[in-house]
Amino acid sequence: MTYFQALILGIVQGASEFLPISSSGHLVIFQKLLGVDLGESYLAFEILLHIGTLISVLIMFRKDICGMFIAFFKIIGELLTKGRVDMKKSEYRKLIVMLIIATAPLIIGALLENYIENLFTSVLFVGFALLITGGILIATDRFKNSAKTLQTAKYSDAVAVGFAQLIAVLPGISRSGSTIFGGAIMGFSREFAVRFSFLLSMMAILGAAAISIKDFTGGAIAANWGPAVLGAVTAAIVGILAIKWLIRLISKGKSYSILSVYCFIVGLITIITSL
Repeated sequence: MTYFQALILGIVQGASEFLPISSSGHLVIFQKLLGVDLGESYLAFEILLHIGTLISVLIMFRKDICGMFIAFFKIIGELLTKGRVDMKKSEYRKLIVMLIIATAPLIIGALLENYIENLFTSVLFVGFALLITGGILIATDRFKNSAKTLQTAKYSDAVAVGFAQLIAVLPGISRSGSTIFGGAIMGFSREFAVRFSFLLSMMAILGAAAISIKDFTGGAIAANWGPAVLGAVTAAIVGILAIKWLIRLISKGKSYSILSVYCFIVGLITIITSL
C-alpha cells in the first residue's frame, strides 16, 4: 500500500464515519478503485482508520468523555463504600448506562461475523445497501420536531438505538445514519441523536479494536506501518471536520437531503458498474 492510497482511504474514513453515508461501504468501494490488497491484514488497517476517527470523537466530545470518566469512578466508589449507586446524582451516570445498553446488541453482530465478512468483498451489495442508507436519511427527516434529551430519554430508548446500530454491521449501511435514525424514532432531538450517535461510535470502535488486536501483528500491516499511520492521522483530522460540519448542519435545522441524494447517486453508480 502506498502513502497516497493510505491518504485517500484516511480521508474517506474520516468523512464517511461521521457523515451518515457509510464508512464501511465507501472503504470497500475505494479499496477496489485504488487496488489496495492487504489480504487478511486489511481488517487491521481498517481498525487503525477507525482508531483515527475515535481520536476525533475524543477531541470533539472531550467534555462528555471527561464527565463520564469521573462518573464511572464515582459509581465504583459508591458501590464499594455504600453498596448501591444513586443514578440521579449526575446525567453522565445515565449516559454511561445508555451507551452500554446500546452497544450490547453488537454482540450479535460479532457472532455473525463469519457470515457477514464475505459481503465486504461485494461491491454490488454495497451499492444496494447505500440505497437503503439514502432511504434511512429521508425517513430521519420525518422526525424534525422530536425534543427528547438525555434528561428525558429512557433506557429502553437505548435498546432501540442499539438494534438500529446492529443493522449497520452490513457494509453500505451507515452506522451513524442508523443510530441517528433510531434516536429519531424514539423521539430524540436532532442534537441529542447526533451526540449520542457519535459517543456510541466510540464504544463500537473500542470493541472492534479489542476483538481484532491480534491482526495488528499481520505481516502486511507490519510492512506498511508508515502508510497505515498516515491513514489513521488523516482520518482523525478529517473526522473532526466532518463532525463540525454535521453539527453545524443540524444546528441550522437543515435536512439530510443532500446526503441522501449522494447515497442514492453513489449507490446507483456502484450497482451499474458492478453488473
